[in-house]
Amino acid sequence: MQVAVRAPWRLAQRLPLSIVMSPGGHLVTTVAACAATAYATGSGALTAAVFAGGVLIDIDHVVDYLAFEKQRDLRPEAFLRYYIEGHIRRAVLVLHSYELFALLGAIAWWTEAPLLSGYLIGALMHLALDIVFNGRITPYSIAAFYSFGYRLAHRFDAVALLGIVDRHASRGFWAMFFSNGEPLQPLPKGVPDPLA
Repeated sequence: MQVAVRAPWRLAQRLPLSIVMSPGGHLVTTVAACAATAYATGSGALTAAVFAGGVLIDIDHVVDYLAFEKQRDLRPEAFLRYYIEGHIRRAVLVLHSYELFALLGAIAWWTEAPLLSGYLIGALMHLALDIVFNGRITPYSIAAFYSFGYRLAHRFDAVALLGIVDRHASRGFWAMFFSNGEPLQPLPKGVPDPLA
């Protein structure tokens, strides 16, 4: 008997383009993962580690915004608008990389560090959601994008890596935080869909 299994990104393709992974989406899924961790283990420290991996991994966006994009407007709304509207030009994102995950995984395994393992669980969930949901908004390989070496080979050029498309952000911080801007449009005709 054969069982048909659909890859998660194929299922995500069937969702309306208005459903993307926003910062608020990461927060909601991470809170759910933290609740499950707390219930299953009773460990506040492990729960905090999962939270750090699921949400605080995005601190590298702030580092990129300040250090590489040279932006100085520290208002949360300005920061979100900058990313959502596609103004990003450099995508260094050190914490969003397979190489760092492999290194941390080896350290966690070697040292039997449960808190580092908790961080990795949250971070892997975050990365998987990014790949599945946000891969639909770029004409290029989102899976390759999360390799630091791949980004380095492209000199961290966000346009070359992601094919940035201008979008309009929603009004107000909370609308952007939970919706990630206006609904996406399908990729333009003639642009290959990397997930097809």
